[in-house]
Order: sequence, then structure tokens, then C-alpha cells
Amino acid sequence: MSVKWDNYFSERTRHITGSQIRQFFSLTERPEVISFAGGFPGNDFFPREHIARALAELAVDKSGQALQYGPTEGSYDLRELVAEKMRREGAACQADNLVITDGSQQGLDLLSRILVNPDQPVLVEEPAYIGGMSALKSYGGIPKGIEMDSDGPIPGKMEEIIFKLNKQGQSPKVFYTVPNFQNPTGLTTSLKRRYEILDIASRYNLVILEDNPYGPLCYEGEVPPSYFSLDREERVIYLGSYSKVLLPGIRIGWLAGPKPLIDKATLAKQTADLCSSSLGQQLVCFLSRNGYLDRHIVRLSELYREKRNAMVEAMKQYFPAGIKFNIPSGGFFIWVSFPEYYPTSRELLELSLKRNVAFVHGEGFSSSGGGRYSARFSFSQPDIEDISRGIKALGELLHEIESSSSLKAAGH
Repeated sequence: MSVKWDNYFSERTRHITGSQIRQFFSLTERPEVISFAGGFPGNDFFPREHIARALAELAVDKSGQALQYGPTEGSYDLRELVAEKMRREGAACQADNLVITDGSQQGLDLLSRILVNPDQPVLVEEPAYIGGMSALKSYGGIPKGIEMDSDGPIPGKMEEIIFKLNKQGQSPKVFYTVPNFQNPTGLTTSLKRRYEILDIASRYNLVILEDNPYGPLCYEGEVPPSYFSLDREERVIYLGSYSKVLLPGIRIGWLAGPKPLIDKATLAKQTADLCSSSLGQQLVCFLSRNGYLDRHIVRLSELYREKRNAMVEAMKQYFPAGIKFNIPSGGFFIWVSFPEYYPTSRELLELSLKRNVAFVHGEGFSSSGGGRYSARFSFSQPDIEDISRGIKALGELLHEIESSSSLKAAGH
């Protein structure tokens, strides 16, 4: 008798759902498809020669630390290095306030595990990062979206939802946010708005999960101070990552917060993986100590700025006038909004794939069924020529839709 596996899965697994973004990975392997779907770093931007030299040196001179198991909370050298970085950015942070994680996604998983109860509402941005919502939902959390404007989450909308949930006896205790060059919209929460959100968090006793993988990649202006550095009540937990600014393959991120939270997260991590990659941690230390990583981030910002500009100019040139899109001042993403007389963005994606162009439709980023006429475009991985070709091909499709809509409206 064969095993009926559905009868063996834990109750918790019913909350685990796949990411529509991961479903597009196979498309990126097809050479004919120009993919604006994945928020990957550009393959050509990895510092291969520096990494090869660093790994060779670490394998010989630092083999004890780089090739062996390490502490669950992470290498002290790396935690102190990260703490120094965060102190330079205005945060009161020590090595004991940090745990090294397998990218910021593991940090999200650990925090969801230790902070979120089944069927508990969790405040998120609307739209929100799919991976963040997936982590919250995998432990039974119920995302409740806070509408955003160009300054970030709207405080009045946030209080409305909190008030409504409180009346229902479902008081939220967590707000998850990506404040810098947000995934998926590219928006950055203004400094004024950050103070307003912190005030709401204080009045309603919320904890803020601040996810900041894109903050170092700034193309204009300055990034506002983090919630973590502005916090005076130890109610902000900060997630950082080296995936976007160095290598996603080493899976090195960090989680910063009050000591009781760090202690609990370390215990949870022990049961997950014992420790993050020792080699990856030593590699980050090696490339950071000689100033190379800082110089690399400056170079990356210049290169990604060129790609962003190429996509914005192509959209201006090839998209019909009724299509709206933002111009992010950093990060990887442009959020596009289509008129509601268009096919939905999910349907547009199917049509676009027939022309070998991929993007991510907006529905997966919504906690409330929205996003039907929105889409996320990433400019980080395709080269500039492919960005122009892909947006042109999609623009031709959109003009055909416009023409068809005009004919229908005229009664033809």
C-alpha cells in the first residue's frame, strides 16, 4: 500500500505556499526570454577575481575559522564589523545585538517563528514583499495591508486597520516593512513618515520588522535614517543582507535587535542550521576590512543607475501614455500601473511571454486581492540592450491593446 503523504503533513504546512516569483526562474534559463521578473543582482557585476583571491587566501590562512563550524549567532568578527557599520549609521548596536543569518529570508523565517501565532493578524505594506508575507503566513500569520502613497505607509490607514482589528479582539503586535526602495514598488518611506509610524507603534505597542536589503544601492539623494536608528524604545528589529551588494550565493545576512530577541532567535536558529556558512562570513570580513566592499557598492550603484535609467527611458519612449510608473531612487524595481480597461496584469503576462518578455504580475504582492492592474519590473539583471529590446516588445503589445480598446469603444 502506497503512502498517502497528505495524511502525514503537519497542520502548519497548510499555510506554506509557493512564490510566483520563483516560478519564473525556469524562464530566466531560456535564452530567448528577456526577464524582468527576478530581483537578482546582475551576473556580470560579481567581483570574481577579488573573490577568487580572497577564497584562496582564506583557505590557507584562515582555514580554522573559514572551513569549520562556527557559533550559531555568527562569527564575532563579522558581528562586530556589522555593529560598527550600524553605529556609523546612527544605531545603538553592539555585537551582542546581532545574529548572522542565511540571508535576510532566514531572518524573516526566524522572526515569524518566534513572534507570530497562528491566525494572528500581522500588519504589512500594501503591496508587500512576497517573501516576507510567505514567511509570516507559513506560521499562521494573516497579513493585513496598509495602503501606501509616495511617502510610504499611510498613518491614517494604519490606525484605521489597527482600530478595526482591536474591536474584533485581534490586536496586531507586528508591522513588517521594507522602507528603502521597497520591493515591489521601489518607494522609500520619508523621514517624517518614519517618525509617524514609530509614534503609532509606540501608542499601540507594535514591534516593527525593518527589512533593508536595498538601502546601500542609492542612485539619488540620501536614504533616511533607519527605523532601528530612530527607535528609542527597543521595538524595532532590523534585517540586513549582503545578497544584493556582494553575492547572493554566500547567503549571509543579519538580524539586529534587543538582546532578549536575539537570544530567542539564536535558539531558533540552532534547530534550523546550527550556524551560517563560516566561509561566507570570513569572505565578507576579508572584503570589508580592506575597504573593497564599500568601493564595490559605489561601483554597483553607478552600474545599476545606468540600468534604471535605460528602463525608465524605454518606458517613456515605448509605453502608451496612460500607463503609469515610478522612478525609484535606488534598489532594483519599477512598479507599473495599467489602466483598468486593459487585461489584468496576469493576462498581460501571458501575452507578454508569447513575445519572450517576462515580468511579475501584481496580485501576489497584495494581501487583500489587489494588484490586478499592476506589475513589478526589475532592471537589475538584463543588460541595457535587452532592457530596451524587452520594453520595446512589450510596448508594441500594449499599443495593440490600446488600438483594440479604441476600436471597441468606437463600436467597430
